[in-house]
Amino acid sequence: MNRLLLVLGTACATAPTADPALDALAPWPDDPSALWQRCAQETFEELATTCRVQAAANFGAAGDSKSAEAVCTEVPEGTWREECHFRAGEELGHAGLAVEGLRHCAQAGWFGRNCLTHTAWRLPRDTAVHPGLPTAQIAANYAELDEQVEQALAGAEDGVAGEGRDIMRARFGFNVYVGSGQTNPEPARLPDPLGPALRTGFAIETARLLGDTASVEAILEVWSGERTPPGGAAVAAPDLNGRYSLPLVAPQEHGIPHTPVFGGGLRSIGTTPDEDATIAALEGMFWLESTNAETFLPWVEDPRKRVRRTATRLLSRTQPASIDLPGVLQRLSKNPDPAVRWHAAQGLKSRAWEAPAMRSSAED
Repeated sequence: MNRLLLVLGTACATAPTADPALDALAPWPDDPSALWQRCAQETFEELATTCRVQAAANFGAAGDSKSAEAVCTEVPEGTWREECHFRAGEELGHAGLAVEGLRHCAQAGWFGRNCLTHTAWRLPRDTAVHPGLPTAQIAANYAELDEQVEQALAGAEDGVAGEGRDIMRARFGFNVYVGSGQTNPEPARLPDPLGPALRTGFAIETARLLGDTASVEAILEVWSGERTPPGGAAVAAPDLNGRYSLPLVAPQEHGIPHTPVFGGGLRSIGTTPDEDATIAALEGMFWLESTNAETFLPWVEDPRKRVRRTATRLLSRTQPASIDLPGVLQRLSKNPDPAVRWHAAQGLKSRAWEAPAMRSSAED
């Protein structure tokens, strides 16, 4: 709520023995402890509430989860308290304390899922965990993280805890590979549920390092051992920019296992590791902003339905180099596969390729 309107609205109902509106409009301090003290002095209950929400956010930005928790307990139960935890969780994520942020997301009620998206994807990369480690060590590192996440999300509303674990697993797989400068495929052969997350990270980093020579086929050659894994210098998260799309799932794809991908989207998990590596390779190529729609065209007729559905979804979201993309999507909108038809129709409806590509830093 706009603070000035809130002050004016409440001031009009106050006896004119003092001028509380002027006091209420005094600037709030940035220091979270000083702000928390100020909140207790607010004349208007509404301002005291919004003040505490801001104080909790400031404590989160400072990395102080316990103080943020204490502030939120002073906010009346209901929407405002949930907003308080959402703001604190989001800021803790910004501060690189994603697991602590999840503790607040678990209490954010209706805001819980947005809190997860804003917080879990900000899990910082641990440069000591990379594809050059033994796979057993990577699995152990993930198991330790998963236990922390499980504890942080205890008591969350239905669906929030599971979604939080999924996003943190996806981010872990992304962090192991992307920006590491290494593409050893062995960690990506780990079994479910970690394997698909690692395969996504493997595919993105392989595409990134291959650069102008990247293709779905080249990524799969690295996966199969037919090509030497490319390598390069490690890159910091702020310098890792990629393209992402919305979590578009056709009605026919509900019930199929999915894993979150960079930026908040979803991808299907293949029925075998090799099929899943193909789906991950398609996603890896989409992450590269230089990839055009022609890259995905050969895969829309793949006999594996999860592969062709992924290819159609990504094709419909990518700028073409020379093909008549509306014409291709018109043809695909009559495909025997109903999910292919759905993704093609969504592409025609949104014409997403005509808009600027959605991109984000790996820190987002």
